[in-house]
Amino acid sequence: MKNKFGFIMPRLIGATVIVGVAALVVTTLFKLLLGLSLLAGAVTLAIRSIGKQSSRLLQYEQGKMTAFANPGNFGNTSTTSNPIKPVEGFASQKSTTIVPIN
Repeated sequence: MKNKFGFIMPRLIGATVIVGVAALVVTTLFKLLLGLSLLAGAVTLAIRSIGKQSSRLLQYEQGKMTAFANPGNFGNTSTTSNPIKPVEGFASQKSTTIVPIN
């Protein structure tokens, strides 16, 4: 019996140490992954709130122009009330060609 105990104990201690170190490594990795995911979530929420705030600040008083800054539509103070006018002089008309069809 003493011989069996002396044979099994070192192997049992070695297996316990190996399993303990493996468990320590695995839990450390999962804690790091959990911390990184929580940090990424917090950063995402912060960026989203900053983006919403900056978009609200950019849209503040947009479309409220004075009537004098819009001479084409006196009285209409919106920037979208001006019609879109084509820019002339940049486009050149192509000459017509005859394309044979077989």
